[in-house]
Order: sequence, then structure tokens, then C-alpha cells
Amino acid sequence: MSASSALARNMDFWHWYPELLVQGLTTEQLRWQPEGHDTSITFAIWHTYRAADELVHGMVLQRPSVHASQGWAGRLAVAETGVTPFGNGMSREQIGRLDLNIGALLGYAKAVGASIGAALASMSDEEAAAEVALPFFTGVYPSMDRLSKLETIVFFAIGHTSEHLGEMQMIKGMLTGKGAPL
Repeated sequence: MSASSALARNMDFWHWYPELLVQGLTTEQLRWQPEGHDTSITFAIWHTYRAADELVHGMVLQRPSVHASQGWAGRLAVAETGVTPFGNGMSREQIGRLDLNIGALLGYAKAVGASIGAALASMSDEEAAAEVALPFFTGVYPSMDRLSKLETIVFFAIGHTSEHLGEMQMIKGMLTGKGAPL
């Protein structure tokens, strides 16, 4: 099995996992924002997969996002997105107004994962090694301003995703006393 194929399989897991985290939560719980923490589970899911979608498809794969190409813009319409299409810079109040259908949101997460996974599975080693410039990381993450395509995909579609999945587990734990059902 190639590294790209193994990562594609892993992508299925990380883009399915929110289903496990939201089990048993009400709409109100999904939108709840802990004191001193702006995010909600709904926002974290939306932000995570919108970011992976936009950054991987647009910047790395040079193709339209799943959000645009598969009609998710209509199903997951968000009027206020902050300074990026995926919510960076949104205020606590803007995040609190985010009201998305959880079924659609989970479907979108899976669609993003499937698309990125398919791209990884078909990516040649030469294409995976091609460099991607990440100028917005300069000064934020030392030595991360240039990565290979494969490293960039892993960074955004697995690393960034798992960071926010942990955040969702924390919020769920604050609500219910238990994060992930492990």
C-alpha cells in the first residue's frame, strides 16, 4: 500500500469521526459556546471541513472546492464568514448565530474527505512531492511556509482536523461529562 493510499483511507476516518462526537447532542448543545471560548461544536465542524475543503482543493489541488462544485453552498449557507470563507475572524456573536443542519454538515464533512481521499489515492509520488507556498504561515509556524503537496494535505485535512475534533470533544465533555465515547 502506498503512503498516499494509506492517507486516503485515514481521511475517511477523520471525516466520519464528527458523527460519533455529535451522537446524543441536541441542537442547543451543538450550538453552545462555553464561557471564555468562542467556538461551538457546530462552528468547529463547519470551520474544520470548510478550511480543509478550500485550502486543499483550491491551493493544493488547484480545483474548485467540494462546497462550490457539489452544491454545498446552498445546503450550508453561512451569511457571515469572517475574513476567510471558513470562519477565521468571526466574533463570538457571529459564531453563536451559526445555525446549520447537523445532518447536512456531517454529509459535507464526508464529501470533503472522500474528495481529498480520492485525490490522494491517485496522486503520483512526483506530484505529492511538488512544493506548495504557504506565505500566510511565515512568522506563525516556523519552517512551515513551504511544504510538499502531500505534507500540506496532511497538515490541513488531518492535523488541523484532529485539532478541532479535540476541541469538539472538550466542549462535549463540558456538556455531558464525557467527550469521545472511548
